[in-house]
Amino acid sequence: MKLCGRILLLFFLLFSFASDGHAKWWIFGASEDSVELQYIYLNKVSFSETGTKVMLFREMLPNGMVMIQGKATAGMNKIGSARVSTDGKQSWLDMKLSDNGAFEYGFKPELNRAYRIYVEITDTRGKTNNVEGTLKEVVVSTQNVHGIVKSILDSLIDAYQREKPREFMALVSDDFTGDKTFLDRAVRKDFSAFDNIMLRYVLTNVTVDTSGKIFVTFNYNRQVTSVKSGRTLQDNAVTQMTFTMGDRGAKIYSMKWPLIFGLSDSTNVAQGTVSESSGTEVIVVDNKGDTKKLPYQESVKFVEEGGTTTTQAKSMTLHMTAGATEGLKFSTDTRTNEILTPPPMNGDIMLFCPGLRMNVGIFAQDLGVKSVDSITEVPSSGYGIGGAIAPIVIGHSYAIKLADGKYAVVEIINDAPCPAGPPRTTTIRYKYQPNGSRTF
Repeated sequence: MKLCGRILLLFFLLFSFASDGHAKWWIFGASEDSVELQYIYLNKVSFSETGTKVMLFREMLPNGMVMIQGKATAGMNKIGSARVSTDGKQSWLDMKLSDNGAFEYGFKPELNRAYRIYVEITDTRGKTNNVEGTLKEVVVSTQNVHGIVKSILDSLIDAYQREKPREFMALVSDDFTGDKTFLDRAVRKDFSAFDNIMLRYVLTNVTVDTSGKIFVTFNYNRQVTSVKSGRTLQDNAVTQMTFTMGDRGAKIYSMKWPLIFGLSDSTNVAQGTVSESSGTEVIVVDNKGDTKKLPYQESVKFVEEGGTTTTQAKSMTLHMTAGATEGLKFSTDTRTNEILTPPPMNGDIMLFCPGLRMNVGIFAQDLGVKSVDSITEVPSSGYGIGGAIAPIVIGHSYAIKLADGKYAVVEIINDAPCPAGPPRTTTIRYKYQPNGSRTF
């Protein structure tokens, strides 16, 4: 009876906690997942990139604040609290915590005072991260590091804009984290890809660790003229560079994507990416020397894949039978079954007796007699009415603007016209650009 009573009591406690709130199930050890820091930044510089001892500079502090930002996960569990200590764990303060595990804390420091910072993240089971691994000893200095950084950046930009590779490379450290030879070659290729280079920047943060590395974050504004196309391109984004101090001043130690130097071999030159540039478009140079702009996330993929955005042409034969026809959905490269009724349709385009019908919100423009392989960019304007019918003319190519703002190109290879009787057969070749740009 005593055993039965204990079992009943256990069930009673379980259901009592359940009715009190879902979060209390952690008391019974629902999961063994550990608490992990996905990322953590000190004034926008990753904790993992700096040593234990860090020097910040008063002139570069945003609103005079030291900012700690990060995000933690705990597997299937939820983050319950986020705390920070600035005095070596003698006292703790709660940080601002979001439901997704993101946390933030800022404070105004005293000059030349050493702060021993620890970050403690706890999930709803009571498990914490590796607190000791978050230690940063931070001192805020009045030293004019802004002048040091501005001097090296101005010298680099001056040599780059004047297309002087030797002067530029003299400002690169022998310990450059990418291969220095690759950077030299990439800068020289930049000069073949660009004309009229103009670069402007605004420093937003400078951090120095005790190893002598200077971590610099800045906004840049760039304008170049593509040698191949003659077009002028502009971009604005946030990027980061790291410098080392030597006997002859500061030199480049590493650069992150988006790059302002060495775009022609971004895969080998860029060491990491800057998330603050998300939502912008940046200039890239592909492995054929073509210059274009890509949305930031697509540009990251571009770098990872070795600097290519080429989309291969594909072929497809579409048929029309009495009362039914075939269509094409570009994003999945699949045929669709259609009926001869007004849109909306299953696909993006369909074969129709008078021509190629576009779905609602999809526009076409006749580019004339061109092969799909010869088209490297489609127009930004001049498209017809959405849902219209484009005439089928053998040898012609059509630029297609899709409802989601992406682009495709269709070439008519051959065609058996309607008077020949069903089934009608039309062969097309096409390219689809999934990254949203007008270049192929």
